[in-house]
Amino acid sequence: VEIPASRLEDAMDGKVMFDGSSIEGFVRIKEADMYLHPDISTFLILPLESNNYGKVARFFCDVYQPNGEVFPGDPRANLKRILKKMEAMGFKNFNVGVEPEFYLFKLDEKGHPILEFNDQGSYFDLAPLDGGENCRHDIVLELEKLGYTVEASHHEVGPGQNEIAFKFKDALKTADAVITFKQAIKAIVDNMATFDQMDYRVTFMPKPFFGVNGSGMHCHQSVFKGDRNLFSDPNSETGLSKDALHFMGGLLAHAPALTAITNPIVNSYKRLVP
Repeated sequence: VEIPASRLEDAMDGKVMFDGSSIEGFVRIKEADMYLHPDISTFLILPLESNNYGKVARFFCDVYQPNGEVFPGDPRANLKRILKKMEAMGFKNFNVGVEPEFYLFKLDEKGHPILEFNDQGSYFDLAPLDGGENCRHDIVLELEKLGYTVEASHHEVGPGQNEIAFKFKDALKTADAVITFKQAIKAIVDNMATFDQMDYRVTFMPKPFFGVNGSGMHCHQSVFKGDRNLFSDPNSETGLSKDALHFMGGLLAHAPALTAITNPIVNSYKRLVP
């Protein structure tokens, strides 16, 4: 939701409301009133949206109910709750690094996406086979303006498929960064179509085409106690500690429940078909 700068004080006081019943799966109509409480640490000026009329900034917000309690269906609040629980158990940091993949599609003469890839390149291909190279360059430059430390960008296995990996952070900051990343890339590519005649659209769909590689997002995870990485044991045969093996066992044990989050739509399962 957008508010003018004149309402900033109201926002800081948690007085900005929205209709939670209009969001599928949130609450019933009689529970519609919900409040946004900005997380000041997420303040970010958005260069692409700022213009001659002024600058545009954003906050991520926690969702509260009218009784002043945190909404139990707020995924960001639940992540914060779990991280506090981990901290109470002595785990200092839960770090996550991600590798998001996406496809670029061409547009027709009316500006609508068509089912045609922007190139026929494959993994690590360079120009001229890689038709998205200049597009990725522009995306990386814009992401760096937003404070991202981009580690690598390259063509992925599928035609028109790309990957941009950025430096790991703690789980909450990474989760926020992924949401910003997806919104920013769509805005950047749309802006290119307007000014640079790069007529592409981006999709993060898991499986936009049958018969080509799906898009995923690898998550590299590590847990620290103090300054020590609990997953590392250079003296073991695999280089992994017992804590790491138990962590992996936990992921496998809870895999059926985790798929509700990691594979949330029908298209997620189509991705599993070669």
